[in-house]
Amino acid sequence: MEIILKISWAKRGDNVASPSFDEVNEMRKKFLDSYHEYWLENAFLTWQWWLLLITVICSWVVWWKVVDKRRIHLILNFGFLYGIISLILDMVGMNHLLWAYPIRLYWAFIPPLLPFDLSYLPIIFMLVYQRYGRKSTTKVLIAFTITSAIISFVVEPFFHWIGIYEMYKWKYIYSFPIYITLAFLVRFLVGIFERKQKVHE
Repeated sequence: MEIILKISWAKRGDNVASPSFDEVNEMRKKFLDSYHEYWLENAFLTWQWWLLLITVICSWVVWWKVVDKRRIHLILNFGFLYGIISLILDMVGMNHLLWAYPIRLYWAFIPPLLPFDLSYLPIIFMLVYQRYGRKSTTKVLIAFTITSAIISFVVEPFFHWIGIYEMYKWKYIYSFPIYITLAFLVRFLVGIFERKQKVHE
């Protein structure tokens, strides 16, 4: 705390002194040490922690059983792109203190809720894409909209209710259009890859 106060309030004339990289790194180390202790005492092996672990494993098992193996590369491309973009957006939101995750599978995961970014979201949208990805734009829009509504207004509130997800400057309604837009963007990109692949065959 003493280091933080010195950095925050030290002045050079009328200007607030800028912290050095070493000072910032020292504060980061203190934060990580504190969060590690918090995770061990308040998150690790709690029922929420076990819920995350079990649902991640089960979701991938279910996905493997129902995925169309003939189109698996195309579907995985969709899921990979969706997951990567979700990771980026999650990190941006966390760094701007829009939301946080009190429960993580591992304390040092960045972003912390990897099960959501790299399991639940990609898997759900991969299966929707498998079923409706080649349908008309109207049917795809309906499918993505229903899916996004369920995630935004059912899944997210559930995670918030059980203490895995906390919102500070965010609302469920904000997530809704992002899920839809991201799904359409990824579908568009995968379509480009698919057409280029057919040209070279």
